[in-house]
Amino acid sequence: MGSASSGAVGAPDASSAVRGFMAAAKLQSVQSLSLWWGDSQGPTREQMAKDELEKRELIMLKCLKHDRYDVVGEAPATSGARDIVVSVMYRDSENTTHLTVVAGPHNRWYVQDVDLKPLHSVCIA
Repeated sequence: MGSASSGAVGAPDASSAVRGFMAAAKLQSVQSLSLWWGDSQGPTREQMAKDELEKRELIMLKCLKHDRYDVVGEAPATSGARDIVVSVMYRDSENTTHLTVVAGPHNRWYVQDVDLKPLHSVCIA
C-alpha cells in the first residue's frame, strides 16, 4: 500500500487496486478500504456522505474477511473496466467472486464493485 503512505488514493493499475482493496479487507479497516474503492470519477469517499460510506464499507469488510485470497482470472469488462476473479478463503469456506476495477482520474485505478452474493456464507458468519 505504498501509494497510501504518499497521500495518493487508488492504484497505478487494476491488479494493484485489487491487492490494496483485499489487504484493507484483511485488516478490516474502513479507512484503508476507502483508499481503493471508487469509480471513474475518483474515490467513493469524495462522492458519498461519510455515514453512508462507512455503512457500505462495513458490509464489504464483513463479506470480504479472509485468511487468504488468490486472483484466479482477469478479463476486460465494459468501458475499459477490468473484471478480476478472486477466490476468497475464510476458515473452511472458499468462494469465488468478481471485482470490477476501473480507471479514474490521474491514471489511478479503483475497485468499483464487488459481487457479494458468492460470499453470502461469510457475510452471515
